[in-house]
Order: sequence, then structure tokens, then C-alpha cells
Amino acid sequence: MLRTVFVWALTGMFCGVGAVDAQDPDGAAVAEAEAKVKAPPEPKLVRTVRLSGAYADLAEQGGDVFDVLAGGGKVKPFYELIEQLDALARDEECDTVLFDLTLPLGLNQPQQAELARAIAALRAGGKSCHAYLENAARAHFVVASQCDRVLLADMGTIDFGALALSTMFMRDALDLLGVRMDVLRCGDFKGAAEPYMRSSMSPHLREHYLAMLETMNDDVVRLVAKGRGLAPERVRELQRQRLHPAKDALLAGLVDRLVPWQGAERTLEELLGEELKFKTALRKRKKRSFNLMSVIQDLLRPADEVEVETPTLAVLHLSGAIVDGHKPVPGSIVSGPAVSTIRELTENENVRGVVVRINSPGGSATASEAIALALGDLAAAKPVVCSMGRLAASGGYYVTCFGRPIIAEATTITGSIGVLGMKPDIGPLMRRVGLHEEIVALDERGGLDAMTQGWGDGDRELIQGMLDAVYDRFLNHVSRSRGLPREQVERLAGGRVWSGIQACELGLVDELGGLDAALEMVAKEAEIGADDDYEIVHVPRARNFMDVFAAELMQMRAASTGLEALVPRPLLRQLAGQGSLAVLRDALRGDRPATIWMLMPDGLALR
Repeated sequence: MLRTVFVWALTGMFCGVGAVDAQDPDGAAVAEAEAKVKAPPEPKLVRTVRLSGAYADLAEQGGDVFDVLAGGGKVKPFYELIEQLDALARDEECDTVLFDLTLPLGLNQPQQAELARAIAALRAGGKSCHAYLENAARAHFVVASQCDRVLLADMGTIDFGALALSTMFMRDALDLLGVRMDVLRCGDFKGAAEPYMRSSMSPHLREHYLAMLETMNDDVVRLVAKGRGLAPERVRELQRQRLHPAKDALLAGLVDRLVPWQGAERTLEELLGEELKFKTALRKRKKRSFNLMSVIQDLLRPADEVEVETPTLAVLHLSGAIVDGHKPVPGSIVSGPAVSTIRELTENENVRGVVVRINSPGGSATASEAIALALGDLAAAKPVVCSMGRLAASGGYYVTCFGRPIIAEATTITGSIGVLGMKPDIGPLMRRVGLHEEIVALDERGGLDAMTQGWGDGDRELIQGMLDAVYDRFLNHVSRSRGLPREQVERLAGGRVWSGIQACELGLVDELGGLDAALEMVAKEAEIGADDDYEIVHVPRARNFMDVFAAELMQMRAASTGLEALVPRPLLRQLAGQGSLAVLRDALRGDRPATIWMLMPDGLALR
């Protein structure tokens, strides 16, 4: 039997060769066939997405220049990441994507939701998505759970806890320093005032925050349950356990497979059992070599200049605390530059529509009013939609109320309709160092803005009257814009904050979704189709390192009389980039009695 098969095989071989030789005397076909047999197969192309570091809608450097020099504080542009993933979904070269999630990752809840939609688009485009984890925090796991397959290193752990909120209370620290804050507010739920007034959170505010937090966490549970094919109740139970070692995570269905601790790419190659060719899916931004003239040009070029020459949809980023002023400050929304940018968008005929992207705890009432009026003029000229990010509250909510649609993520924090005013009294601190200030004034209000004494009863009555007038204006503003009865707005106000889900149910926003949904809505109203030739630009330009350095120099010049001279640097770093710092700095200026703030408890951080 063996001999018969052997003869048959040889016969077939000779017949084949003879046939080829007869048709191709030079033997070219034989050589080509042999080359095909000998050539190794082409490695399969895999695109690697390595997520790391902090991401921000407007990725500018802000705060402490010394932290920047030390390598900290660097953030990456989140929507550049989303754009690159969108391009990857249309990439016909590869059908496999590997998410390497082994490095520290800073993504807030709305960003995680937008990234989940981008991964869903990859899978809908025929891409097989794999995620590799070693030690995963909640952000890593939420992203990984959206993939087809989740791989976990066999000594790794998943830290998947429920959302929590934290805020910094400064009353005791200020008492130790000898600084007393005079605070007046409208609304018992105006949590921005509590860190200055109390040593701990009031019970009614804690209860309100818990209700909001529950709705926000429900969205996290929804994402993971859908991605991993688990019941929401089961996901919530796993959240309560929080820490999941590798074997427990596998048994619970949080991951698909445990693998050796050998890196994402080698793991996937062994898993698929074939040679793979890895290419990064994320384009790196080109680094410019240092050039003194280019640095000077950057400093002289207006940061908020809008350069648009083709049909465009613009995304206007309003990120940070809202403050009065005429010069841009990294990490803040300064009224003058913001209004100037909005006017440029209004007048530029190539800008066909605008999405206003809000990430702000609010701030100065007058600055918020100036920005809201400019946005109203913009909306009268072209289609505008508001998109809320992580936080759009108090003044950050006020500026969205100009009669246009508002879209929020389920985990957006919004609302906080209320106002407050405050002034520091550093008299105790001055007396500790042997200083005493005497005020000689013609009128009883002469010491209203003095930093070495608090407000008297008459002063407080005057300031409270101003706050009440602004609060009344705030309520009417929301009532008109949202088409809600004034009485209904009052029940939603008083400083109460809401999740995006709650705000949508209460009529404070129109629908749930991200920037993609807002752009789609604007494009439709602007009559721009998917096949039309247009661009999407993000403004303003994010401030660079030199902008931060210049701002830091200005702060250092004022340090002898400003907040830096009174408050320890560790506390300043805790407050850096937050509205609390803007409030304290403004209160110490002494050139006006009080700024009225529409400010969220901005120290409220999701953990």
C-alpha cells in the first residue's frame, strides 16, 4: 500500500513538471511556483493603541511652572485621540487592534463614555479589539471591557470600585493661618461655600451628593455590563468587592483569559498563534526643536486667534474657572479673550456652525454674563449646540443657557444654580506677626474691602442684597432659556448639583451624548452632509509651556502681596487650577469689595 502511494506521488510530480516544461522551456513558471512555496507568509498587521497619562478636552499646561519643569502636569489632547481612532476604524490594512492598558491612565467618566463609543465604532467596522491589562484601575477596566477580548497578566489585579466624590475643606487650615473667610450665599446647597465655612460636609449636602453619585455610577455599571455580557446587578456586586486578583477576575467574568506577565504584544502573538507585525495606531505629535524666534512668535501670537479658511465646524472649548480679565490665563476662562474668540467665530463666514464644549465649575457672575451674551449673538448668526464635559455647573451652566440645545454625558456634573460672595479677613494673621492696620474713612463703608477686618452687619446686608439680585437674574435666565416655569427652576436651584441623567430628566439639558452627537446635530442644522468637504477645528489654541512660564512670572511678581505670601505652597498646589484658588486670589486683590461668584464646589473630585 505504501509503495503504491509513493509511485502515484512520483507519477503526479513528473507529469506536472513535464507539462510545465512543454509550455515554458525556460522554466520561469517552475521558479515562480518554487518561490511561492519557499516564501514565508506575510505577518499579520496589528495596530497597537497604548493609552497613558492624563487626557483633557483642551490640553493646555496650567498652574505651576515648576511642576512642568519636573515633568508633571502634562496632559494630552483627548479629541486628537478620538480622531485617530475614527481614522483607524476606516483603515483597511488591518482587522486587529490591541489596546495596551498597562500604564497610569487619567480619563474622566465622560471621556470613558466617548472612548467606549469609539471602540464600538472600531468593532462595527470589522476590527477585532483586544485589551491587555496588568494592574488595572477603574478607567483601565472600563475601557478594556468594551473590547472583544480582555487579557489579564496572571499576577495582576483589577481595582474596580464604585464612583466616589471628595472635596477639600479648608476651614481648619485657614483658622491655623489666622485667615477668616466672610461668606454669603443664596441656597443651602451651594456647596462651593462650605469648604470655607465648615470643617466637614453638611448632612443635607452629603445626602444630595449621594443621590447624584448613584445615577452617575449607574452609567459606569451599564457600560461594563454591556461590554462584558453581565447583569448590572452582578457588576454592582463586583464593585462592592472592589479588588479582584487575577484568578477571581477570571472566575467572575471580568476578563477572558489569564496570561504570563510578558507584555501586550508578545502575549497577543502567542495567543493568536501566528507571526504579527505591530504598528502604533496613534500618530505622535512632531516635536519642534528649540528656536528662540519661534518662542517669541508664539508669545506674540494671540492664543485665541481663529484661523479658518475653508468650510468648517468649530469646537469652542471653555475650560476652567470663569474669571474677569483681558489676558489669557492657562487653566481659566478669561472673559475678555473668550468674548473676542466668540466674536471671531460669529464674523467668520467659513465657520458654518459651532459646538460649545464646557468644562467649568463656573466663576465670576459678570464674566459669565459677558460670555453668555456673546454666545447668544453667535447663536443668532449660525447653528450652535452646547456639549457638557466632566463639569458644567453654576457659571458653567449659566453660559449654556441661551436658547440652544444642550447635550450632556450621563456622568456630567451640572446645575448648581446659585451665587455666593466672600472676602478674607487676615486680621488674626497680621496680629500674630505684630502688624495692625488702622482705617480712617469718611463713610461707614470705607472698610468694606479691608482685608484686616470682616464685614459688619450693615455690610453683610448690602452684599446679600447684591447676591439676591444676581440669583434672581440667574433663575429668570434659566427659566427663559429652558422654557421652565420660574417656580420649577427654584426647586432645582439653591446650589443643587445634578448628574447628566438627572439634569435630562429635570429639563436642565436636552439629551444625553458626547461631542460626536453635538457635532452631528450642528452639521445637520448647517446642512452639511457626511460626503461634504469640511473641517472640524478646535479653538482656542492650547497655551504652551512659554505661556505658562509668562503667567508664572507674573504671579511671582505679585507674590509679596498676594495669596502666595499667605498660604503654604502645598495647599496652593492642592488648589491649583481650581475655582477655589481664583476666589482666594480675587478676594485678596482689595480693589473691590466682593466678586459675586456662580461657582460649583470645584474641589469636588470623582475617585
